[in-house]
Amino acid sequence: MSHLHLLKTLQCLTAVGGLALMGNAYTAPLSCPDVSSIKAVSIHFSDGEQEWNGEQLIEDSSMVDGFKFSVAAIKQETDSETKLPYNYVICDYVGKGKNDYLRLSKRFTLSPVAKGSAWNEHEECKGNNVTDCTFELMNSKGPAKFTLPPQ
Repeated sequence: MSHLHLLKTLQCLTAVGGLALMGNAYTAPLSCPDVSSIKAVSIHFSDGEQEWNGEQLIEDSSMVDGFKFSVAAIKQETDSETKLPYNYVICDYVGKGKNDYLRLSKRFTLSPVAKGSAWNEHEECKGNNVTDCTFELMNSKGPAKFTLPPQ
């Protein structure tokens, strides 16, 4: 094997190793969606026995104008079908009127962990901005890694 061929092979392996390391990066802190990114898609309706269901499609997102972030909370429940625990974060927003509010939630397979001083011992966070209530996804080894898609 020639010296030049060995050098090129070493450079190639170094480049591949560097790309592999770039593919696993720690996640940045997560937060609830900013109000400016929320869009009204539909409103769901159901009777008390859930025999009748309906929804109203909304194309005008102006109903969230004037809303502001209020509270985030980290929760854990058990799935009724699989009996396995799951984690989720709820995000509450309030409007100008007494009854103007909305709630968004998202399930996570890994445990969300509160970051920052705005969180209380009940895993609730009240803040003026979603960035006051950041969280990270943790596994048993620390902050979760995510894999970047191939370029």
